[in-house]
Amino acid sequence: MNRPAATGSTHTPILVFAGIVGLSVVFFFIFSAGSFGKRDDPPAPAPAPVVRKPSLPGGPSAPSTASIPANPGETPAGIPQVNAFASPEALLSELAARLTAGDFASVEKLTAASDSTTPRIAFLKHLLTDCGWRVAGANPWADAGSITGVSRRELKLEPSSPGSAKPAGTAMADIERVSGAGWKVKSWRFSPALIAQATALLTTKSIAVSAPALTDPPDPLDQARHFLTNVLGHDFKAARSITEAAGVTHEKLAGMCIVFEEGEYRIAATRPVVVTAGTADSAWAIVKVRSDKENLDSEVGLEMQRTAAGEWRIHALDFNNMLESYVKASGGGAVFYSPLVKSAKGGESIVLYFEFDKAELHPRALHQLDIISSLLKSDPARKMRITGHTDALGSDDYNARLSASRARNVHARLLELGVAATQIETIGFGNKAPLDADKRADGTDNPEGRSRNRRTEIYLDF
Repeated sequence: MNRPAATGSTHTPILVFAGIVGLSVVFFFIFSAGSFGKRDDPPAPAPAPVVRKPSLPGGPSAPSTASIPANPGETPAGIPQVNAFASPEALLSELAARLTAGDFASVEKLTAASDSTTPRIAFLKHLLTDCGWRVAGANPWADAGSITGVSRRELKLEPSSPGSAKPAGTAMADIERVSGAGWKVKSWRFSPALIAQATALLTTKSIAVSAPALTDPPDPLDQARHFLTNVLGHDFKAARSITEAAGVTHEKLAGMCIVFEEGEYRIAATRPVVVTAGTADSAWAIVKVRSDKENLDSEVGLEMQRTAAGEWRIHALDFNNMLESYVKASGGGAVFYSPLVKSAKGGESIVLYFEFDKAELHPRALHQLDIISSLLKSDPARKMRITGHTDALGSDDYNARLSASRARNVHARLLELGVAATQIETIGFGNKAPLDADKRADGTDNPEGRSRNRRTEIYLDF
């Protein structure tokens, strides 16, 4: 009677045990599935963010730009993007395109932030929208040189309509290479002439700008270009205003002007001025020049110092390499040529050479006197001494008269050119002060030496 109950109680533990085993198997597969997946099937990487190059309004994307993180170590989602340019040309091309398109906000983003950035970008906008100018041509940038690693480029502007005035000066971008970010605009600069002209034009439209906020004091690069531009333009007074007479004599300045004029030199188009700073108050500049007439490339060296008032001035001038190469290329013939020589008494003098046994001025000497007269007339207080010389052939009396005639002919020509008689003194030395030997060491004639001795010397500092 009691067996059915005993049978039921015997099967119950077996069923409970089987259920527990079944649940264990289920839980094992549930929690181990993820582990197997991780071990055997690594997850696919997250898709790379899509980077798009900036486009100008109404134009295609610029091929020269790339977008990179400003802070590579941060979480990608919060990284601001900046434009990076691998070369100066890429940056300048983009700047010209954005300025032409009127996208001044983008131009400001490409410029290093400072207190002067926003007003200068605003002035750029006025130049291109209110002054009647536009970015010029297919090649709107000119190389103005570099200063301590910063490259300066001039933005060429031109009238946007026939009735617009021609720009009197230039706008400039100082660009530099920033580590990890490519080429950037460090700052914008404007020439004083352009600021003055634009300010006057904007005033007629009731637009006010602050000239002091746009004006930078001339730095060594500005002064080097200013000096060479004035020399090439024969503005001796302006060139002299930024030089120290002790290191840049009137003779040296005139001699360089003569070579520049005769050789038809110009400042080179590529890397024309390279300035390196010695200290906070000293700098050196190498100016590259080119003579297409003689197919010559050469250099002029300038040493500059900053005065107590903060003005950069040229203390020394070296154009020996240019002078030597030009004399070698353009000399020759019966008349020796070199516009500048060192004087036996110290300093330098300007030299005009003559044909054998003649006192008439050579065509080259006439041209040199045109330049010298311009220099003298720019400084009416300046006086000059002209000394005549001969070679050793002939008697002392004859050579004394010949040398005096040569000096007088130079004097007469300067009077014709408008130089005041009170500025000129003449002396004949005959053959008593040769520059070179009339005879060689073996006693034979030295025609080249005698050619150098047939001359007049002009001293402007005595």
